[in-house]
Amino acid sequence: MPNNPRIHKLDYLFITRPMLFFPGWNTLLAGYLAETHQLQLVSDVLEKTYIIEFWNGKIVLAMLIFMLAMGGSFILNQMEDVESDRRNRKLFLVGEGFISKRKAGRESIILLVLAILAGFFINISTVVLVVIFIFITGYLYNFQPFQYKNRPLGGLILNMLMGWIAFGLGWVINQPLNDTFFLHSLPYLFLNTSLYLLTTLPDMKGDNAASKKTFAVAYGFSITLIAASVLYVLSLVVSFWLSDQFLLIINLFLIVNFIDLVYRPSVAGAVRFIKMAIFFFSMMVCLKFPLYFLTMVTVFFLSRYYYRFRFQFDYPNFRGE
Repeated sequence: MPNNPRIHKLDYLFITRPMLFFPGWNTLLAGYLAETHQLQLVSDVLEKTYIIEFWNGKIVLAMLIFMLAMGGSFILNQMEDVESDRRNRKLFLVGEGFISKRKAGRESIILLVLAILAGFFINISTVVLVVIFIFITGYLYNFQPFQYKNRPLGGLILNMLMGWIAFGLGWVINQPLNDTFFLHSLPYLFLNTSLYLLTTLPDMKGDNAASKKTFAVAYGFSITLIAASVLYVLSLVVSFWLSDQFLLIINLFLIVNFIDLVYRPSVAGAVRFIKMAIFFFSMMVCLKFPLYFLTMVTVFFLSRYYYRFRFQFDYPNFRGE
């Protein structure tokens, strides 16, 4: 591995797993669009009421807060997943000793505390949701006596709650949660949960060897794929029923990948579906927030540079691996 101290310093950035920020950010921004009634993209264009958000300080701050909360929680997850990550040949910064557990833990605490404190600059609802997110994602998910990541149904429920909170963080930028929030969040909850189930498929072998009881390990490939497929179809149907054109378009783009996955079930197909879902979701967000595209491009190519020159590793990519 290249002995370049400048690249080594990026370890402390990439231990937070920046590429995973985008699913969270996408859902947060969708929550904002739902609360501000900006989900009817086609209708808004035809009626000439389409709004483009070039800059909104509160949205940027909400994204930064969520980035800190996600990054800190992801570090805690890696600290507790050393064995399964090693078997699955991924996330080796802590597992292979590039960053000590002590330093990783210190960085996590700093990020999580900053996330909570920064939440006060928006409103108390943001603070409450961030605290709940950290409690669920950082503690209940990873540590004994709960450690729900090793419980198939517990892990499923907590991941659903994480997606719900992400949507809520966008919603509460302007107003508190209400009944309308729960209704509009449903199709996003279904899609995100579908993607979570699919993410458990590639790691089945390593998770099973490490005695990690994920949904896929507990119920097998076929049941996991069926559950994920049902949730995707529910997302498609409910987004149509709610006239949520934003998510409906995303789901329609995914139909080809979905059909391919159903008729030719494979781990590679599941990974492609996940990647294309994140890609299409991100592209739709860019239609409302053009500067978001610059963030995506920057993180993508910085990640490719880091993993290539630090570990000779081809990541991220759009292949089914």
